[in-house]
Amino acid sequence: MITNNTTTAKPWMSELWTWADEYGISEKDLPRNEAHLLTITELEICSDQITELPESIGYLHNLTHLALNCKALERLPESIGQLSQLERLTITSDEVKQLPESFARLISLSSLNIPTHLSNQLPTTLMDKYHNENETLYIERMAFTSLYSPLEKNYGLSFFGFVLISDDWNEKALIDLKFKAALEFLLVLQTTEQTIDDFDVVDGVIICKPDEVQKIINMFETTFDYSVMAIDFGDVREAINFAKPAKFIQASALEVSESDKVFSQIIDQIPKEITVKSVMFQVESNRYFTVDEFKVMSDTIDNMGAEDEHIFYSAKVVDKPEHCWMGMIYMVG
Repeated sequence: MITNNTTTAKPWMSELWTWADEYGISEKDLPRNEAHLLTITELEICSDQITELPESIGYLHNLTHLALNCKALERLPESIGQLSQLERLTITSDEVKQLPESFARLISLSSLNIPTHLSNQLPTTLMDKYHNENETLYIERMAFTSLYSPLEKNYGLSFFGFVLISDDWNEKALIDLKFKAALEFLLVLQTTEQTIDDFDVVDGVIICKPDEVQKIINMFETTFDYSVMAIDFGDVREAINFAKPAKFIQASALEVSESDKVFSQIIDQIPKEITVKSVMFQVESNRYFTVDEFKVMSDTIDNMGAEDEHIFYSAKVVDKPEHCWMGMIYMVG
């Protein structure tokens, strides 16, 4: 360890240096010189052994960028709220389960790259900043889909939000949800005979059974995963904004070789007299379908009359021997 000026070092510095030595954090990353330590603005800590940070890290008041690339990290110190100049924060560990209360004081933050479950815990001060058009707070990771309940105190961020019609949401509560969760899309799942008024805030209603809710949410996550393929959310918005409720249908078999029968069962559930405006279709099996197999299905769906940009396909391979499942959400014109 380099010990320049350590004779006059404050106790918190000694604690920080001892911790840094223990985990092999270099002097280049965390200076062992008092004057240099007080002036650092960027700190990146990379270690697979670190489970927690010392409270003394909160004394690095000039930090603007902090990256914690520590996959075993379990907790953040309460003192992190003292980093009043912090603009960018990265946390890679999924083991951190809770944000400290002092996180609300990090009002200089402009960029957050933290696990999704932590993004859902952001305090009101940061959520207000995220929603404020005159301020900038970029959140790199957030949930893609979420099922919300009106009983929740805090709504986690998400792209696609789902609510159950049976939870008795009113229009004001839905508007509040869409704003607080920063939703791009809000869909109502109708699992009972109960219907919903024509709220402008809702992007669509999907009729399904109670035990089909998670299947629908999974379909949206797989179909519109922008990390896998480019999706034009304008096309998505146009496709799912429909005047009548959409319908979810599904069928399955124990053998992939019976995929043609499964597909026939799907098609047979669609009333012949309706006009289909848009379609979401997903295949789930223990292997990828061949081009010829998929062409038979896609040709049939294409002939339903929906425009190409309103037809969305997805395929998912699962570790289930001889498994074949198909699901479809169709929107009526």
